[in-house]
Amino acid sequence: MYPEMFSLGSLTVHSYGLMIALGILTSALFLYRESPREKINPDYTLEAVIVAGLGGLLGARILYMLLNWTFYSTQPLTAFFTRFEGLSFYGGFFLATILLYFWSRWRQIGFLKLTDFMAPYLALGYAFGRMGCFLNGCCYGLESNVPWALPISPGDEVLRHPVQLYALFGSLLIFFILKRVRPARPFVGFLTVALFALYGLLRFTTEFFRHGEAIWLGLTNAQLFSLALIFVALTVMAAGFYYLTGEDMTKVKRKPTKKGRRKK
Repeated sequence: MYPEMFSLGSLTVHSYGLMIALGILTSALFLYRESPREKINPDYTLEAVIVAGLGGLLGARILYMLLNWTFYSTQPLTAFFTRFEGLSFYGGFFLATILLYFWSRWRQIGFLKLTDFMAPYLALGYAFGRMGCFLNGCCYGLESNVPWALPISPGDEVLRHPVQLYALFGSLLIFFILKRVRPARPFVGFLTVALFALYGLLRFTTEFFRHGEAIWLGLTNAQLFSLALIFVALTVMAAGFYYLTGEDMTKVKRKPTKKGRRKK
């Protein structure tokens, strides 16, 4: 595709890094503008974006290296990267979440309130990242003859699923869903677990169109992570509704029979 967007003298701007930077910047601007509405200090919001961004990049790189340890154990110097390549989203997702938890404790901000606020824009930033993958020609899909199949690079005769675009449109859908639901969220933390569940579903689905080594029951590592994430998210969501209502939602309510009613 277009791994290099343009050059300024000796400086080359790579599409992958540019899209990630644009995703972080765009999310930061929207979050900063909406912070007063959520009664969060806008300066703290920018700090949270920086913490999440750095933690995300570091965690994504660490997990990618662990998943490809056979290569990196023999070439440790390649662990240091300058083009934002070789990243695994789940690693960044979990490390950023952990760092945000400790940062929110330090700033005395409700962690779930903060993550609910940031959840839609994490999905938006992910969409930018997948556009970077598409332009860079990485994370490509399986060979296909569907009408919208595309080559990895100009001149390549092999057509493949544009799985990066599948993920892009899916994450934009998640963004709009979360934005729509946010004003009516039933409890604090709902958007956070909803993001976990929706992203897990998206990743589980798109993995069927990507190259990946099957680990168990024909599923890849990413799909197994996704299933675990969906299960945990739905369990937490059910617990939240149960706590909110004070009732066991798995039991069906039955109307009292006439025999059981007390006569006035």
